[in-house]
Amino acid sequence: MLVRKLKVSEIPKLTELFKYKDVNEMIVENTKEIENGVIDIFALFDDDKIIGELRAKYISDDNRFAEKGKRAYLYAFRIHKKYQGKGLGNFLLENVLTILTENGYSEFTVGVVDDNSRARYVYEKNGFTEPIARIKESYQGDSYEYDLFLKRI
Repeated sequence: MLVRKLKVSEIPKLTELFKYKDVNEMIVENTKEIENGVIDIFALFDDDKIIGELRAKYISDDNRFAEKGKRAYLYAFRIHKKYQGKGLGNFLLENVLTILTENGYSEFTVGVVDDNSRARYVYEKNGFTEPIARIKESYQGDSYEYDLFLKRI
C-alpha cells in the first residue's frame, strides 16, 4: 500500500471511489484547486489501483476550516468498499497527518455527518475530539449537515 499526492492527470480515477453527478465539473474544480495550492488529494494505492482518498484543503474563506501553514481541513475521505474494514482508512489518515505535520501544519479539522459512525470512530481514535462548529453546505445539488472537529498537535 502506498499513500501519495494524486497528480492532476490522475483526477479522473476518483470516479472509482465516488459517483459524481458531473464528472467534468469535478475534474475542472479539483485541477484548478490543486494548481492554485488550495488543496492536495492524497490517494491510497494498491499497486496502481486507487483504493482510497483523503483531501487536504489549505486555504478557506472560513478559518475554522483551514489556514495556510497552520490548519488543514481534511475531507472527501473514502476507502473503496472492497477494502473497508481492514484498517486502511486509519492507515491513510495517519499517513496524511504525518505528511502535513512534516510540512508545518499543527491543527487539522474534519467534518462528520451524524450517521457516519465508522468515520466518527476513526477520527476520534486519531484525536479529533474537539467540536468547533455545526456546518451546512451543498455539493452538486446534495445538501449536507455535519459537525466540524479539531485536532491539535
